[in-house]
Amino acid sequence: MQLCRHLRWKGHSHDAAELAEFQLTFARNQVPYSCLHTCQPWGPDDELAAPEACNDSRPCYQPSPLVALRLS
Repeated sequence: MQLCRHLRWKGHSHDAAELAEFQLTFARNQVPYSCLHTCQPWGPDDELAAPEACNDSRPCYQPSPLVALRLS
């Protein structure tokens, strides 16, 4: 799973106690996402800010430390 460090979502600051709960946040995809660069639902390249869209194919992408800590 790729996750950009600039992607934000409702509840981002609340650390999930369970890995499954963390993963369900993305599986449900029911929360609004925004980019920390723009504070909008799109990134600096004017593309959608969402887990499935914010990946290493975009010039603004930087890997999130959450992936290494929580999903490995």
